Amino acid sequence: MWILNRILLVWIALGTGIAVAGGFIAFVSLIGVVPRLAAITKTASRIPLYENCLAIGLIIMNLLSLFQPDFSGIPWWMSRILLNFSGLFAGIFVGCLAGALAEVVNIIPILSRRIKLRKGFPYFVKAVAIGKCIGSLIQFYLFKG
Repeated sequence: MWILNRILLVWIALGTGIAVAGGFIAFVSLIGVVPRLAAITKTASRIPLYENCLAIGLIIMNLLSLFQPDFSGIPWWMSRILLNFSGLFAGIFVGCLAGALAEVVNIIPILSRRIKLRKGFPYFVKAVAIGKCIGSLIQFYLFKG
C-alpha cells in the first residue's frame, strides 16, 4: 500500500508540474517575448531554438529548485562564477519578461500620460532601467543571506 501511495504521489506531482510548466511557457509565448527578441535581433529563423532553450532552462532551474544540490565541494571562485552567470541569465530573463509584459499592457504610454511626460521620454526609460539594475545589485550583493 505504501508503494501505491508513493506512485500516486509521483504521478500527481509530475502531472501538475507539467501543467504548470506548460501554462508558464504558454504565457511567455502569449506575451511574445521570444518573437519580439527574434525580431529585434533579426534572427527569426531561430525561434524554435530560442523556445527550446527557454524550455530547457525552465526544466533545469526546476530540477535545481527541487533537488537542491550541494555545491559546497566546489572551489569558492567557481561557485562565485556560477552564481554570477546564473544571476545574469535570470536577470536577463526577468527583464525581458517584464519588458514584454509592460509592452502588452501598454503601461509606458499610460504612465507617461498620467504623469504628463512630454519631453525627455528616453531619459525616463533609461532612468527606470538604471534604477532596476541598481536595485537588483543592492539586493544581490548587500542582502545576500
